[in-house]
Amino acid sequence: MTPMTVSVGTKPLTIDDVGAIAERRAIVTLSPDGREAVRKARAVVDRLVDEKIPAYGITTGVGSQKDFSVDPEAIARYNDLMITAHATLAPGRNASPQVVRAALAIQLSLFARGRSGVRLELVESLVARLRVDDLPGARLGMSVGASDIVAMSQMAVPLIGRAGAQPGGHGPAPLEGLTAKEAVSLLNSNSLMLAEGVLAIREQRALLDAATLAGAMSMEGLRGNLRSWGEKVDQARGQPGQIRAGKALRAALANSRLWQPGEARFLQDPLSFRCIPQIHGAAEAAYDFAHSIFETELGAACDNPMIDTATGDFISHGNMETTACALAMDTLRQAIAKVIEASGQRIHKIQWPGFTGLPTSLAAEPGAIGGVQFLNFGHIAGATVGAVRQAAHPAMLSYSGQLDDGVEDVAGNAPQSVAETVRMREPAWTVVAIEAACAVGAIHRRSLDIANLGDGLRPLVARIMPVLPIGTEGQKVFDLGQIVDMLKAEFGVADSLA
Repeated sequence: MTPMTVSVGTKPLTIDDVGAIAERRAIVTLSPDGREAVRKARAVVDRLVDEKIPAYGITTGVGSQKDFSVDPEAIARYNDLMITAHATLAPGRNASPQVVRAALAIQLSLFARGRSGVRLELVESLVARLRVDDLPGARLGMSVGASDIVAMSQMAVPLIGRAGAQPGGHGPAPLEGLTAKEAVSLLNSNSLMLAEGVLAIREQRALLDAATLAGAMSMEGLRGNLRSWGEKVDQARGQPGQIRAGKALRAALANSRLWQPGEARFLQDPLSFRCIPQIHGAAEAAYDFAHSIFETELGAACDNPMIDTATGDFISHGNMETTACALAMDTLRQAIAKVIEASGQRIHKIQWPGFTGLPTSLAAEPGAIGGVQFLNFGHIAGATVGAVRQAAHPAMLSYSGQLDDGVEDVAGNAPQSVAETVRMREPAWTVVAIEAACAVGAIHRRSLDIANLGDGLRPLVARIMPVLPIGTEGQKVFDLGQIVDMLKAEFGVADSLA
């Protein structure tokens, strides 16, 4: 398939743009308006240097060294030294190629809006990196959420011919060196945090959709009461997220025999079943919040100082602060964790004879031998739900420091929030896969015809059922990963965060 083209310039990137670039479904070009914006901003920087005007990070040092001027003759050397000195390598998680591609695109978009003041040659060098997929390395976990200074410097050092965190990243050829403002612009952004955060948000969307489908499967397996999922119930609550979740659940169960009178086992099901629209609706609202915050940040000017081409001046600011991103990601992670917690409860209930009317752990018949495999699923679910809940703890308030002689006394901690969201993904997918497996196992035990299930469930149930250890438990080791892979494939998840 021919890649699409994403042109960076005065128009900001979207989350979908970033996803396409990360997965190499799109190539990046510099638009004519972006090219002109870069030139205009650079002219401002050149004037500040020529006139020896004190300007943070341009003609002065940075951070606690902001009150020291840089001799014009030493500016090039100072910029090279700043990048190299900030690129300290420490043990940590390497950013995936997808995250690095996304970060480069976000940084390019920032530069192409004409507020940074870097040279056009630098921007074109970054475009060339992406075009040939010659990617620099970066190690995550070294930012408190006031710019990804260390990791962004690691991405930048190959530009000046120095070795980085991993081989690569020079583009067709390294630059001869950096000039005024370029070091601070290269290191002073949240591009890596935003890149990993955007890709995490995209995956959380797929995870939530998969969890909704698994919940609908569980309703089939339990023979739950669908009256509690009616449109009138959602409209009476009035929450947009719940209305959207309810609509998705009803679509998955369209034309199911479960809608017919007499199919439900109980007048009222356990809350983990009855309240799926409410719980998933809250996650829908959290997703909307996170998506909005991060997509807005893709168009934000966070490079400090910002170049104002209208006045020909520079503006020192605090737009690199990431509390909004941390709050959004913490909120989404906790909402998804609630979805997973409820999924874990359904996993146990659907193996519980008092709720299902089926033998313990979905055995073919009562006895000590049958049902051991599904009982084992319950143990795995207990562990993975616990891992999800642990990762769900908020990160936003975890920073307390006095960096740069007390200047950086607060920080948003968004990189830690994003990292916890990434850490949560594997156990969360495992829980959803276990719920789907148990639900399909219950559907089989009831001898339900797949043709009588909801329209949106039949294809996936038909794929899952043959791989379950139904009638063969204990004969070979079962791998739940194949169901995880089925779910990810169903919702188009690329493993971009590993």
